[in-house]
Amino acid sequence: MKVFQILIGLVWCFSTMSSGCKIAELPTDNVENFEIDSIKVFSPNNEPLYVNFNINGGRIDALVENDGITGKFFNVKFVFPKGITPLSIAPDLSKPIDFKVPVIVDIQYTKTIKKTYTFTLNEEPLNPAKYFIERVDVLNDDNSASNIKLSQAGNDYIGLSYNQSAGKRYKLKLTFPSKITPLSISPDPNALTDLNKEVIYTVKYDDQVSKTYSVKIGNYNTNTFTRKIVRGVWVSDVGSDVFATKANITECVNICKDIGINTIFVVTYNDAKTKYKSQVMKDYMGVEIDPKYAGRDPLAEMIEAAKPHGIKVVAWFEYGFASVYGDNSGGALVAKYPSWASRDAAGNITEKNKFYWLDAFNPEVQQFVKKLMVEVVEKYPDLAGVQGDDRLPALASNGGYNASVTARYKTETGRTAPSNYLDSHWLQWRADKLSDFGEYIFKHIKSLKGEQMVSWSPSPFSWSLQNYLQDWPEWLRRGIVDHVHPQLYRYNFNDYKASFDQAMNNMSPFNAKELIFSPGILVGIGSGDSITPEILDQKLAYNRQRGIEGETYFYYERIRKNKGFQEVIKKYNK
Repeated sequence: MKVFQILIGLVWCFSTMSSGCKIAELPTDNVENFEIDSIKVFSPNNEPLYVNFNINGGRIDALVENDGITGKFFNVKFVFPKGITPLSIAPDLSKPIDFKVPVIVDIQYTKTIKKTYTFTLNEEPLNPAKYFIERVDVLNDDNSASNIKLSQAGNDYIGLSYNQSAGKRYKLKLTFPSKITPLSISPDPNALTDLNKEVIYTVKYDDQVSKTYSVKIGNYNTNTFTRKIVRGVWVSDVGSDVFATKANITECVNICKDIGINTIFVVTYNDAKTKYKSQVMKDYMGVEIDPKYAGRDPLAEMIEAAKPHGIKVVAWFEYGFASVYGDNSGGALVAKYPSWASRDAAGNITEKNKFYWLDAFNPEVQQFVKKLMVEVVEKYPDLAGVQGDDRLPALASNGGYNASVTARYKTETGRTAPSNYLDSHWLQWRADKLSDFGEYIFKHIKSLKGEQMVSWSPSPFSWSLQNYLQDWPEWLRRGIVDHVHPQLYRYNFNDYKASFDQAMNNMSPFNAKELIFSPGILVGIGSGDSITPEILDQKLAYNRQRGIEGETYFYYERIRKNKGFQEVIKKYNK
């Protein structure tokens, strides 16, 4: 029988030489040999898509990943067993097919064998997270690349020009993932636009998905900010009644004036509470101010008391990305926004020294902190600036294991986040992301008021990197710090000297370090003094010997209660 079939096939082949001989067209009595082996699906732009399919007799059911393009047009390719090449397929597969309704597919395998399939192709449900802007570039009017770099937190973009004349306009180039083609963008990013004030762009990705993005390019006139020696003190309401009355605030200012303090870093935010009337906190938490100060505004009172004496007041965001102290539930913020909690490798809320942390890489958390900092700058015209400390920009280095963070690390580096949180690559990647946030804050503040001080008070480097992901020499390299106050909290002179020298070495590549550097000195905490006036005298004498004329003390309450500290500080602030 097989020999007979081969002979018949050869005769048939020679009879059709004019149209070419196709082995697949050999007649056979086994119709089951003619089948579809697999199916490939592509977007209208010919991007390959993942597809899950089932062929059962004359029925094809397939589920394809959402390509981000409106409609159900797809390119389809059938793969057949080796040796099978159909004579024709209808409809024409050389162009996209509309699968709005099931499609009837006719495949003519041979002159005598034809099969008909009902092809139903469905698209996966929309996943809004898949729709995003991959990159935003700022272009000049001639479409050349500008020197403006945008910083980003979620859907908010901020850029900063330096000493630019008013009225400069830019274009934007928006780049999307390869499978995403928006239906529309309004206003047109290709149009020259004045971005000095925030512009809201609406991107319609699909009939069901639209997202808004804010873009601002502020101008920082560097002549508006002049660095001066900072002789500062931190004023906290922890272990202190300094905010209890206006009289206590007045006393604080008078002591600072008497001993030569020119900058008060006043606690503005801690324990998920503000020390001023905050619309941001009211919006997020329903409470506009720490209940202890209901009906008052300690920040405003401090600014008002300090102004006549020429003493600057800086808003110190003490807790930064820390949520709460001593509460393993994560506190009020995490209770209301559970996804805001930072996670360690075991999935627990990130904890270090009894502080429980928010996810510093979460755009929602970043927006919350940014809004607070922008709010005080806009609300208080006489405020001198803002400050973050060893919790801003920071995260305990055992954190950052939220699924969104590790997925981002995998996407950007091709690596899996290691269980060892001190792994050097993993450590530096997270630190760089926090440096990005510091840059984002700097640009926002300077775009509002160039004269505002942006101050950071990290731990000593490189301990700061290993423990809190703070690479503050990088902040200096990026130029996103006006004054830096490393917390050189040492209990004896020799240890202080070693930390001071190390900090000066970290500062050595940078100009104006004598003005930028105001080392943090610990005199005491709520429970009592940490050093003696004699040790403080040694430290200040060494600072002056090394050319540093200012320092910042932690904290006011111990200076207030120890006249010896006041006398030493006054001696060196003449």
